[in-house]
Order: sequence, then C-alpha cells, then structure tokens
Amino acid sequence: MTHKVFSTKEAVSRFIENGDSIAMGSALEAAIPFAVGHEIIRQGKKDLTLIGPISDMLFDQMIGSGCVKKVIAAWVGNVIMGVGYNMRRAIEKGVPRTIEVEDYTNFTISLALHAGPSAFPLFQQKAF
Repeated sequence: MTHKVFSTKEAVSRFIENGDSIAMGSALEAAIPFAVGHEIIRQGKKDLTLIGPISDMLFDQMIGSGCVKKVIAAWVGNVIMGVGYNMRRAIEKGVPRTIEVEDYTNFTISLALHAGPSAFPLFQQKAF
C-alpha cells in the first residue's frame, strides 16, 4: 500500500509549485487552511494564483509575503478589520508587488469551481 499521509511541510513541497493556481477556503470561514498557507509562505513559493470566496486574512498574509501574482476571489479581508491591508497596498502601490485581481461573487466562484472538473474548466486549481 502506498503511503498517502504527508506532513504539511512535505505536502506543500511536493504538490505546490511556483506559478500554480490554488483554491483555498472554499468552505468559507469554517475551513480556511491557515496552516497550508503559512507553510507556502515559509517555503517561499512565488507567482501563485489564489482562488476562493471569502478568504479571511490568509490571502492577505500571502499577498504581503510576496507569494501571490493574482487573486480570483469574492473578497479579501476580515469581517472585523475590513479589506486586507496588504491587498490594498499591492493594488494601490505595488507593494510588495503588483497583483492582478479578478473580482467575483461567492456564487460565481462556487460555479467556476464546480465547472472545473467538467468538460468546461474555467480555471485549473489545486484545492486544499
């Protein structure tokens, strides 16, 4: 039997490559994978496209670390704090780098993720 259980560190190292598109937090706030996001930051992955509905502060942290090239999301921020400060800086000032943003609703993100494995993929993603 093949071993299929990996530490977060090993999983990110083996399965996340620079330039990947990654769906994160698609179960809304209840299942945002902060540990995976923080490991991606630790490993210094670059040029990622993050896909998700409400991503809370994880996307903002990843943007601030310079890992992100593009965000496809309904919203990046925190209910209490508002829009993510790192995202705002990246959009307005290009700090730490300029990012591209595609703005969708939670509903259209879910439709796109549902279409992904069908014959009509809107974008390719790795889901955590």
